Amino acid sequence: MMAYEQSERQLQEMIDQLRRMRNECEPKSNQNPRYLRYSHAVTALRWIIDDLARERG
Repeated sequence: MMAYEQSERQLQEMIDQLRRMRNECEPKSNQNPRYLRYSHAVTALRWIIDDLARERG
């Protein structure tokens, strides 16, 4: 498995885990600071995956 593919897979696993953790937050709203931070973390990891895909060509 190529390094980029392995990194993308690991990042996706992190995203899945963060989403599960975020879904445990109450209330499920961006008014909840912890929920919002989980959302931002997921977004940041998605950006990294996109960057890796661009670098891979």
